[in-house]
Amino acid sequence: MSLFGGRSFKEGIFLIPKWKYIKGDKVQIISGRDKGKQGVIKSLNKKNNSLIIEGLKLCKKLSKSSKTTRAVAFTKELPIHYSNVLHIDPKYNVPCKVRFQLIDGVRERVSRISNSIITKPEFLKKWKRDNLDGPYDTTPEIAKKRTFDGVVENVHPHKTY
Repeated sequence: MSLFGGRSFKEGIFLIPKWKYIKGDKVQIISGRDKGKQGVIKSLNKKNNSLIIEGLKLCKKLSKSSKTTRAVAFTKELPIHYSNVLHIDPKYNVPCKVRFQLIDGVRERVSRISNSIITKPEFLKKWKRDNLDGPYDTTPEIAKKRTFDGVVENVHPHKTY
């Protein structure tokens, strides 16, 4: 715990305790050379507080040549600091700030402009499984059975000097 709002300080970077961005969110860049462009988050780097957005902040790189292959130019997306992007409001399609709110016992992300819920991407939802009893689960009768009565027999305590 540190003096800066519960954030820890590691290698000169303030780490964010609660991330509002998830892979697959639609965001808009608010500063830099791609200002005003919208895209989808491709990946997050929580150690450096940065995001990679599909098709934005592109740069050309040159691969190294070897004896068998020639050098090839390719484009690559560079990371963007999280403070330079904002979520897209699902109702009005404009950049908005996000707050967290408990809705039916679930912590949801809510837009500050239209108070609409920013849903999580579909590929995150399909991986959630229901808690179903399987063949290796312990039955409630066995779990509730008392197997220890608090008395330990045949124990010779050693001296702790």
